[in-house]
Amino acid sequence: MPADVPQARIARFIRCNMPAILQHWDAFARSIPAARHMLPERLRDHAAGILNAIAHDLDQPQSPSEQAGKAGGRAPPGAHDTQAEMHGADRLGAGFTANDTVAEFRALRASVMRLWADRGDDRAELANEDLVRFNEAVDQALSESLQAYFVEKEHITHRFDTLLSATPDLHFIVNAKGDILYGNEALARLLGKPAESVCEQRLYDFCPAHAAQLRRDLRAVADTRAVGRGELRCIAADGAAHTYRYVIMPVLAADGSVDSLTGTARNISELKASEAKILRNAYYDSLTSLPNRTLFRERLEHDVRHAARTEFALALLFIDLDGFKEVNDRLGHDAGDLLLQQCARRLQDCVRATDTVARIGGDEFTVILNEVNKIAFIEVLVCEILAELARPFFILGKQVTVTGSIGISLCPQDGRQPDELLRNADQAMFVAKHAGRNRFAYFTPAIRDSAWARLKVIDELRQALARHELLVYYQPIVELATEAIVKAEALVRWRHPDGSLVLPERFIGIAEETGLIGEIDAWVLSQAVPCAVRLGELTGMPFQISVNKSPVEFMSRLVKNTWDEDLELLGRAGPRIAVEITEGVLLDDSPGVRDKLARLHQAGVQLTIDDFGIGYSSMAYLNKFKVDFLKIDQSFVKDMLTTNPNNQIFAETIIAMAHKLGLKVIAEGVETSAQRDWLRQAGCDYAQGFLFSQATSEEGFAQLLREAPAHWA
Repeated sequence: MPADVPQARIARFIRCNMPAILQHWDAFARSIPAARHMLPERLRDHAAGILNAIAHDLDQPQSPSEQAGKAGGRAPPGAHDTQAEMHGADRLGAGFTANDTVAEFRALRASVMRLWADRGDDRAELANEDLVRFNEAVDQALSESLQAYFVEKEHITHRFDTLLSATPDLHFIVNAKGDILYGNEALARLLGKPAESVCEQRLYDFCPAHAAQLRRDLRAVADTRAVGRGELRCIAADGAAHTYRYVIMPVLAADGSVDSLTGTARNISELKASEAKILRNAYYDSLTSLPNRTLFRERLEHDVRHAARTEFALALLFIDLDGFKEVNDRLGHDAGDLLLQQCARRLQDCVRATDTVARIGGDEFTVILNEVNKIAFIEVLVCEILAELARPFFILGKQVTVTGSIGISLCPQDGRQPDELLRNADQAMFVAKHAGRNRFAYFTPAIRDSAWARLKVIDELRQALARHELLVYYQPIVELATEAIVKAEALVRWRHPDGSLVLPERFIGIAEETGLIGEIDAWVLSQAVPCAVRLGELTGMPFQISVNKSPVEFMSRLVKNTWDEDLELLGRAGPRIAVEITEGVLLDDSPGVRDKLARLHQAGVQLTIDDFGIGYSSMAYLNKFKVDFLKIDQSFVKDMLTTNPNNQIFAETIIAMAHKLGLKVIAEGVETSAQRDWLRQAGCDYAQGFLFSQATSEEGFAQLLREAPAHWA
């Protein structure tokens, strides 16, 4: 095109004055909010490119049809993105609005025209067609920029919608009235609506039951511009219940006003269920679903405070099942668990809805009775509980019977603090249990004093072994045919710190209850084995000592397990040691008991049934467990020749039965020569008792062997 063509003059002007045009344009561009913090080179790069594109367009010849197309912003598309198209996409990414983008082009046009006019010569005059051509070039660039702007905006919106629809969270934009301007696929599914019709709904439709809450939260966010948070439970279109935790934030316009509200909501139903499960595990017994010890303590504290305010009495029941351990050991833990569950249901059926039944451990239950105004009410309820527990249970096809021992403490009479009430009810329960079981007992000061004395004995007994206060005494067992001492029974004594010698009947029961019996029996065995060796050396032949094994060692898990050490020692001792057990051990017949008896037999240990005749043993058990000796209980011997001659019949029967089974018989409690003579005549094999000697130390027993009496006076 000739150099003097006006369009060419404008093109050259733009190229020659590019810095001045951009400087003039930059002052306006900086007034656009999104451009205020942009780097100068980023703000100017597209503007310079657009000016060069306009200059290039003015240099090109143009047909009338092309001119008409440009006038409408419809120039033929190029093979590559134009500078104007890149400008539109960039400005969208920089946060420019469409109006801001249009304003940029207007400012460029104005800058070129202003600087052209400022030249001040005649050549500045432009014909109308020149201005039209220049404006057409600007409009074409603007059209391309806006088209790229909106295409990119559509892409971003699509990507944004795809992203939000891929998440199960609800995402939405609403106006201040709650009308949905945008909702993702998850919200559409929850409402049961097609995605395209979500915007016809209000957010309140999301959960009508909580419409007031949502209106309040939306209004608060719009008014305060603060983030709003909340939770609500709703029913989805498919009828399922869900809990959502939501966040609502304001969308601010350029002038600082609230343009809309955006929010997100997450389904936390699984989290709520998990929290509820954790809470239930923390406060409820997993087996019986009753409150556990933690919740029981919280409720007891609350109820004690309530009783203090209302002046109503409160009763606390401490319930322990009698015979539960035997059921658990005989039928297994599954049966024990079923028994506990049924006991829990029976206890709940006995009390009021305002009372609390709790399982605080093992087979121990508690009941809190609120607002008690008559003691008679407590006794009626306790008797009902005892009757319900005593009714037979049917567990795994078998009938099972247990009972309950109940201790009762009252607030405020027996204590004003939860710990004190629980401790006192526990102590009263022990009184009921030791009084015969299947009964109840109120707490009294005497019970407290007895409990403190018992605790003192327990504490002293725990230290007795470490302080070497226990002793082993030996009582001779005489062969009646020869009147020779052929065996002995090891009996434990306790040299108390006060100097007294305490007999086993005063502390063995406590040792069994506290789990100390295993250590004591193991220690007695460790003393008896070397003693048997020494006594055998003294007599010149093997000498046997009987040691007692508590039934608790066979049947309870409380006792410290010393069986491996005991069996190793028994295996080395061989026939020098016999183990005495009670009839109850045979009657238990649980897998654990059978295993321990079998291991004793494998170790070559002889078994003696102690106190035979006062239990319920059968011949089958004696034969099944390969028993070697029976001990006739001293209660049959004591009065057989005086006040109760029927005991002679029992003794004769036991002796005859034992001999038929190949067993030897030992009679306990022989105190007179007449008893000895009758037993010898009845065929009894051995006897022990005060007639021959009391239990004595090893030195005293050795002296008895040396004397070797021909007869006993």
